[in-house]
Amino acid sequence: MKFKSMFSIWVAFLLSVALTNAQSQQAAFRPGEVIVKFKSDVSTASIDSVLSNAGIQIAREFSDISVYKCTISGGKAVHTAVAECNADPNIEYAEPNYIYRTFKTPDDPRFSDLWNLTIISAPEAWDLQTGDRTNIVGVIDTGVDLDHEDLEANIWINPGESGDGKESNGIDDDGNGFIDDYRGWDFINDDNNPNDDNDHGTHVSGTLGAVGDNGIGIVGVNWEVSIMALKFLGADGSGSLDDAIGAILYATNNGAKVLSNSWGGGGRSQALEDAIQFANDNGVLFVAAAGNGGADGVGDNNDSFPSYPANYEVPNVISVAASTSSDDLPRFSNFGKNSVDLAAPGADILSTVRNNRYERFSGTSMATPHVSGAAALIWAQYPGISSNQVKIRLLGSVDRKPAYTGEVATGGRLNVHKALSTNPIIFTRRLDNTENETGPYVVNADITDDTSISSAQLTYQVSGGTSATNAMTLIGNGLYRAEIPGQPKGTTITYFVKAADSDGNETRDSNFTFEVREAGGCGADGAAEITSIQNPALRTTVNATLNIIFFLLPLYLIKSRSGRRKA
Repeated sequence: MKFKSMFSIWVAFLLSVALTNAQSQQAAFRPGEVIVKFKSDVSTASIDSVLSNAGIQIAREFSDISVYKCTISGGKAVHTAVAECNADPNIEYAEPNYIYRTFKTPDDPRFSDLWNLTIISAPEAWDLQTGDRTNIVGVIDTGVDLDHEDLEANIWINPGESGDGKESNGIDDDGNGFIDDYRGWDFINDDNNPNDDNDHGTHVSGTLGAVGDNGIGIVGVNWEVSIMALKFLGADGSGSLDDAIGAILYATNNGAKVLSNSWGGGGRSQALEDAIQFANDNGVLFVAAAGNGGADGVGDNNDSFPSYPANYEVPNVISVAASTSSDDLPRFSNFGKNSVDLAAPGADILSTVRNNRYERFSGTSMATPHVSGAAALIWAQYPGISSNQVKIRLLGSVDRKPAYTGEVATGGRLNVHKALSTNPIIFTRRLDNTENETGPYVVNADITDDTSISSAQLTYQVSGGTSATNAMTLIGNGLYRAEIPGQPKGTTITYFVKAADSDGNETRDSNFTFEVREAGGCGADGAAEITSIQNPALRTTVNATLNIIFFLLPLYLIKSRSGRRKA
């Protein structure tokens, strides 16, 4: 009984510590501000009444997603206002106005070449495509040095606000709600000067689109592209939720195809997810840095400890980890077999900074623009394809390396040359080990091509036996599916997907393997999970604690049985 009591005390302690950590790691937010969304059937009069009763006033409206930024009066605490609003049946959700920060880590010693572009096969890709200024990439960051010698020619110019003095006439010539926004927008100061006062956004911009073949400085993934400067992070590298939303909506409504997001760290926001969903609904890709871990400088597992916005499960989101010149994950990079999509160079990256200078930064912030730039390059080569097809090309063309297996969903690092291939590109979803003997085991594969897919097949082998092949069915939007019948425990199943296009080109994806086996003890693959808790942060904390408990449970049972035998 003594051990049982000790075990109970230990479990209670773990729960207490976990919940305390959840409370102590609250994301930073703007005091006196709250983000609110009303239910769709609530009238304007009711909105005014609800806000008045709650002691808050509308300061800003995002009409595309029916979200309001509100200010709190009377000194009421933000969490109190959020709780009161969420208890009101007229309100869909309320949340703090979270603060987000850049993911840049301290600089390492400089190198003399752009290893990052060589390792992703950019020079080979440039034999096919060097970019197109009709493709707009929204850099949502600290701004951009608009006059940098290696960026100026690739800065987006708003055609509706330029020429004939429109740049400074004080008129919203294009009717988009922003006056004289001829080179983007500063959402912090609410003006048309999104110049960088930090270096971070300028560094990101150089990687994705420093002008090529101009005899100056460096070259980006794209020699030609239009960089839309969207400043929502300040000189200290921080910015607020409402400004992030404003930048996303602005970019989406003004023609951006790709949004490059080298920032994160705020709490999970429904309003931010709504804005990303709005971009998705308009065919815009959202590329996001996976994050750089915590204060210890060690990367975290985003499967267990989500990092936003990279962890939003919106179809257009691509989460990017960092890689090194030796094809490893650097110590600082976040990872996640299910939540991080691929790796890209992010250590010691040489790029542009303010005042016509060049420096090396490290971080998943630096990895992200490689993928954003690759997306723009794909669209330059295949201008008529969808955002989903671009995503399949990015994820299905990675260089798979041992260091990334089990760390990112694709098991690989960006290869921009392969992403431009005219052969079928396949992204096969891996199956995990399972206890299920009944089956079937459903294999999903995203497949795209420059023409059309004529056939897709799943081939599998059970424990080294005879191979079997099944035709895969097109489910829609490039997703193909086939099934493997259930197998007894102790079985190892190896499978691969093969596709052919209408030109006769064929691609065979890599082999993948999983096992049908007994549930493990301390080393089990499966994990206890509660899915009914609505609050994502609390759900993550409780599930992490439960899994520690289930790890300790066998030790308790062994001790308990041992005690009975001694009696």
